[in-house]
Amino acid sequence: MIIRFVKLEIRKEHIEDFKILTKNEKADILAFEGCSYLQVLQDQNNSSIFFTVSHWESESALNIYRESDFFRGNWSQVKQWFANKPQAWSLA
Repeated sequence: MIIRFVKLEIRKEHIEDFKILTKNEKADILAFEGCSYLQVLQDQNNSSIFFTVSHWESESALNIYRESDFFRGNWSQVKQWFANKPQAWSLA
């Protein structure tokens, strides 16, 4: 199993947009084969910082998701809201 952490810093004017988008798309992401868990967390001291935590059965399953049209569409929307470059870690 792969546990994926992604740290995102969202510009203040898009925090609510980001929260709505992630809430509305959570079920779609969990529907991808190999994804068994997804949570979006907001830093309690800096409201611009978010972490996504997802569990994937394999790196291959994660890569299939990352190469999907769904992810590309989502990412192209969200990256417009970034205040800084995202950081990601995949842990076993």
